[in-house]
Amino acid sequence: MDKITKKINAGSENSSPPGFQVRNILFVSAPYHLPGLKVDIHPSAWEITHAVSMEEAAELLRKKTFDLLFIEIEALDDSTGITVQHLKSLCSGLQVIFLVQPGCCKIQPLEREAGHIFIWSGTPELFQAMVRFVEDQRCKDITRRAVLLVEDSLEYTSFLLPEIYKGIDAAFPGAGLVLAGSHETAMERFRELGQRLDCVLSDTRLPFQGKEAPEAGIDILSTIHREMPGLPIMLMSAESANKKMAQGISVPFLDKNGNQLDRDLHEFFHSLASDRPAQGSPPHAKDPYPVQISPAGFTRIGRGSIGGKARGLAFLAQTLDRRPDLGTAYPEMAVNIPEALVFCTDIFDDFIRDNGLAELTDRPLTELVQAFIDAPLPREVLRHLKTYLAANSVPLVVRSSSLLEDAVNHPCAGLHKTYMIPNNHADPDMRLSHLATAVKLVYASAYYKKAQAFVRSTTVHPFRDSMAVMIQEVAGSQYGDFFYPAISGTAHSLNFYPAANAKADEGVLNLALGLGRTLAQGEQSFRVFPEHPQATPQFSSTRDFLENTQNSFYALRMAGYPDTLRFGMCSNLERRDLAQAIEEAPVKTLTSTYLPVEDRIRDTWYCKGPKILTFAQVLKYGTPPLTALVNDLMKALAHDAGGPIELEFTADIPEKSGDPWNVSLVQVRPMFSPRDTSLITKKDLDEAVCVSTSALGNCTLDTIRDIVYVNPETFEGSKTSDMAQQISRINADLAKNNRRFLLAGPGRWGSSDPWLGIPVDWQQISGAGAIVEIRDGTIHADASKGSHFFNTITSQGVPYITVNPGAADRIDLEHLTGCRTVRDEGFIRHMRLKRPLLIKVDGKHSRSVIINAGKADNHIQAE
Repeated sequence: MDKITKKINAGSENSSPPGFQVRNILFVSAPYHLPGLKVDIHPSAWEITHAVSMEEAAELLRKKTFDLLFIEIEALDDSTGITVQHLKSLCSGLQVIFLVQPGCCKIQPLEREAGHIFIWSGTPELFQAMVRFVEDQRCKDITRRAVLLVEDSLEYTSFLLPEIYKGIDAAFPGAGLVLAGSHETAMERFRELGQRLDCVLSDTRLPFQGKEAPEAGIDILSTIHREMPGLPIMLMSAESANKKMAQGISVPFLDKNGNQLDRDLHEFFHSLASDRPAQGSPPHAKDPYPVQISPAGFTRIGRGSIGGKARGLAFLAQTLDRRPDLGTAYPEMAVNIPEALVFCTDIFDDFIRDNGLAELTDRPLTELVQAFIDAPLPREVLRHLKTYLAANSVPLVVRSSSLLEDAVNHPCAGLHKTYMIPNNHADPDMRLSHLATAVKLVYASAYYKKAQAFVRSTTVHPFRDSMAVMIQEVAGSQYGDFFYPAISGTAHSLNFYPAANAKADEGVLNLALGLGRTLAQGEQSFRVFPEHPQATPQFSSTRDFLENTQNSFYALRMAGYPDTLRFGMCSNLERRDLAQAIEEAPVKTLTSTYLPVEDRIRDTWYCKGPKILTFAQVLKYGTPPLTALVNDLMKALAHDAGGPIELEFTADIPEKSGDPWNVSLVQVRPMFSPRDTSLITKKDLDEAVCVSTSALGNCTLDTIRDIVYVNPETFEGSKTSDMAQQISRINADLAKNNRRFLLAGPGRWGSSDPWLGIPVDWQQISGAGAIVEIRDGTIHADASKGSHFFNTITSQGVPYITVNPGAADRIDLEHLTGCRTVRDEGFIRHMRLKRPLLIKVDGKHSRSVIINAGKADNHIQAE
């Protein structure tokens, strides 16, 4: 990327408040997080040391003095006996901040007393604001002016902190921030600060004398307004009715439920800044989106976060740097990470705000998408894109990298769009138009209903996802008019569906010819266990190979495409039949031939007969030993991440015989992993109406009374899309009353192929508390295993239960069919039990039972 950054001046500005300054930070977190954090805050004035446990943190504190200790809540472990108080005793004056991911707030009272708590999704703005806040608390300058924030909500305090610091810099340069969480504390701070106060912002509902007082904020601001009538003040509330109270005391009102909370706060401070004498140009006026080479080696533009997907690349790069042998142990292959250009989240935020796009959330999809296409990108961004395209004329992929994407707690995938462009048009302006359109369409996908539904289920207001974008070269080669890699693959270091001699912790690979859309959509691929690459338990006969192997693939068209491309159809990709590429090198290399006379398969392309995609050269003969390489990579990455991972990669055939295959590592993310075990007893097995030996998740649920299931008596394989719509309607009604339900039916849930299962998306089943996939022969499809839909479901903690009716597995909902239903949509029935089911999932042993807890008197009641 040097060729890009040499043409663009990078820069950064750092301002530090007077008094105490943080220099040495100890950061305790899962090891997966640190590389991305370093990229997000690079360059910084801080030296950050990482510890993966409280024990390691204690060892480091005995050897070195630190100013500030960050602890991710997930890193706390009571079993070690090392408390936060013990860590503070090892370093005098050590300040502590606890970090909690959005939607995962688990704070003990003792921890509240030991340090400050913030909810952090990884944004550098909040990280910098938290450090600055600690510096403000330690500042001893008794003449320093201040802004007082009165707020007791962790969510709003965390959201408001960086926005208020931006306002302070604009309206009250040099001032500090003081935080109060109750009526009493606010009045104490007001008395202490007196004439040094520049501004006060207060919530309405606050603790007072240990109890919640609905009008505490009104009392605070009324007193301040009476004693200091010229002081700027603002009332905030999540209850819009309180605006009348603000009008009653003649103060501005900030609606905390507003869609543009940050914009409204910015306008408040801007109005205060406009009353002050001009003090020169605002910071960053010349270069709002500076360009920098990150520590991970890719180029980032902007000051915001690189997002979750790019953090995964940073982690991947760190592992390869630490383990260079992974790239040299197999000379038959050359391992690389495709170069990336990352537009940080601040560019997305500016684009949305400047074009008023956040207000379009409820518009029809076509209208929403067109509004994003019509909206102009910032002028500086277009300049960066032109510079990039001047140095790159290869096919490009534009990928999302949102804040919540690939997080450890919620490793979601596939929520946002990915677009590929040929980038070879004769007109440079047309190439720029294609790339700019792809960026804006990725931005638009953050506002799709399924993405918004996921964010709502993962976070709490006021948090919302923000989007970074990665632009990378597409890995692959050109064959005629098409571009694609020989192999796209996903590797999971934990296998929830082991078979034959495979074990769960040995992992699993899914391989496909062509671009990775086949895998992302859960279409037909080739499943293999890396420790047993020659075993194919899913194919017990030659007939299985003929009927169930991949017979089509995705490729990017490089010639004969329209000037507007095909952004609305498969993200510019085309599905090609295997027969259309029969003479192309990947097909020749990876296919075998079926000999009808002998009813057997020969592992060669060079004989007459139907071709079958078996990957035999790679899997059976190890030319190259791709499975061995990926297996080593999985183990190294899982070790460094501190838990199971998912790796996406491509492998491409060299142009010249004897040259190494090109293996590109495209993405890595944490996998959902069950921790504790839910015990299933023999009595449970005996009483269960459903038993599964292939269950994903780990929980005991005893609150689900609603069952939504595919009626086997009316099922039609050609009507699965209609079934998806019926489920969506029932889901919407149940969501209004916050009722979780059990979803059950045949085939792959979330399949992009309606003949392989019910093609629902996350939004359509967002209220599902547990999902059952029934493999009873109604639909002939392998169990779900690694599609983006599947990963999203499991990342939400929704147990996914696969039932293979037979000796061990069983399901019997027939005793409920005679009861009165709440709703019958024809293909889908919704039933409600008087007493809830008991659902137990043992993630360690992949077992699950569903027990009819009210068997004696359980009956369906319509409400």
